[in-house]
Amino acid sequence: MASEVHLVRVTTDDGGWRIWLAATDRDQAVDSVLEAIPEGWTASLMKNELSAADIAKLRMQPGEV
Repeated sequence: MASEVHLVRVTTDDGGWRIWLAATDRDQAVDSVLEAIPEGWTASLMKNELSAADIAKLRMQPGEV
């Protein structure tokens, strides 16, 4: 299981937004999400952090977006 999961705000090309999760190191979170979203969308790291209990409930694997 992943020990780190970061919140990334994704803005779509029509101006809407979504929250994505990245089970990566903090400095890799945005790049990992950018690889998974359509071209023209943007991503930015959020300041909010998940608790260890919340991360455990997600059951994400390292590197998963």
